[in-house]
Amino acid sequence: MATLKRSGCAIFAVIFALVCVLMPFLGVFLVGVCLPSQFSLTWYGEYGRMYDNIREAEGNRIIVVGNSNIAFGVDSALAEELLKAGGLDYSVCNFGLYGSLGTKMMLDVAIKEARRGDVVVLATEFSSQSLSTYFSPVEAWYALDYDLSMFLSFPEEQRGALAGAFAGYVAEKYGYYSSGSPAQPSGIYAASSFDEHCDLKNFNREYNIMSGGYDANNPISLDGGLFTADFVGYVNDCSAYLSGKGASLWLSFPPINASALTSDYDAAGFQHEVISLFDCPVISDIDDYIMDEGWFYDSNFHLNSAGMTMRTVQLVNDIKNQLGNTTKTEIVLPNMPVAPDESVEGDGDNTDKDCFTYELEDGRYTVTGLTDEGRAATELVLPYQVDGIYITAFTADVFAGHKSLTSVTIQDNISALPDGCFSGSTALRSIYLGHGDPADISVGYGLFDGTSSALKVYVPEDALASFTNNYFWGRYADRIKAY
Repeated sequence: MATLKRSGCAIFAVIFALVCVLMPFLGVFLVGVCLPSQFSLTWYGEYGRMYDNIREAEGNRIIVVGNSNIAFGVDSALAEELLKAGGLDYSVCNFGLYGSLGTKMMLDVAIKEARRGDVVVLATEFSSQSLSTYFSPVEAWYALDYDLSMFLSFPEEQRGALAGAFAGYVAEKYGYYSSGSPAQPSGIYAASSFDEHCDLKNFNREYNIMSGGYDANNPISLDGGLFTADFVGYVNDCSAYLSGKGASLWLSFPPINASALTSDYDAAGFQHEVISLFDCPVISDIDDYIMDEGWFYDSNFHLNSAGMTMRTVQLVNDIKNQLGNTTKTEIVLPNMPVAPDESVEGDGDNTDKDCFTYELEDGRYTVTGLTDEGRAATELVLPYQVDGIYITAFTADVFAGHKSLTSVTIQDNISALPDGCFSGSTALRSIYLGHGDPADISVGYGLFDGTSSALKVYVPEDALASFTNNYFWGRYADRIKAY
């Protein structure tokens, strides 16, 4: 009897210990599942609606997959209409959202949902991240927050990565919930910018808003070396998998801002290399996707509204050609929008104007360097104007290597921060921005290159949420603070 009693106590102790170990995990799970969605208003929130749209679309489907160039550049409702006018009865589904989610996340789900007779068209941006098997479980949770059951749509290896990131997602979700305000979108980067077809048409994109017409921080290189062996193998495996289901994978190209191309590009050679790498058809001619900067909006791959129509018509023609359909695509094409002249007005803090050197171009100053006074300063404010001439930019090497500089203020007359512009400024701890809207100052991937990990960016308090949830600035969210 004593032995049985001791055995029972031991079993109880083991069960109690297991409960104690598992209780925190159970608590995290329940909090994550039971709390209302906190990310559904943001750009990520559209993922679930795109997923539902694919699953609910009737008949044969053309699923256009990629990154944000698809969201900004494919009008699926117009594509469907033009195909049907040519006698091709397809539902067209827009399934491109955000490069930070990874191409693999979108393509994995698309091929899983594909049915016999479907076509998946893949068009990814030319960046190392997009042309890889990169997957971000943290950002995937933001997208799944719309409907957590979408977790089951992911392959097993991605579910493991998602499980590992779940606790962090729940903590962030609870933070928004306890603050009484869900994650807020920034400008066009909101779920509300998409219409009922999951097309980005509820936000007016009239013309190119990039300073100089292109994003200088992210030049485009047509280099076949961007396609890693892993990515090529992965896409070819997806093509074989779809063929086994009676479906097809085709490759197209993203729209490419001609002004952002490196000068030594060889379009024909690049096209030939792409064709040689992949087992599936390349249905587009890259020359048709190299477009004038006037068709773009806020990045070298994001089109404005008129550009979206132009790219959609070109893609429809490529699809028709691949299907052997020779009907003419009847549509009145838009004129290329003309951006208004960049304007700077008013006045700001010009206290430190004698700390800088300048170069005059087209009636505006660009800051090109520091004077002896500037090199001796520990805090600097980039001026607004000098002798009535406005300053609109600064070169990437102005502050670079200034080892005693601790603080820089960038006023709202400046519309872009060059990559690496503070490299070597190892004492720099604070960058103050005077911009109330993140859309007014562009940033690349290398803002903090060569700087201290203690460096922070400070923005106006009422703009903090906009910056941290912005498509471009969001990558620096953990280092953005309010002043």
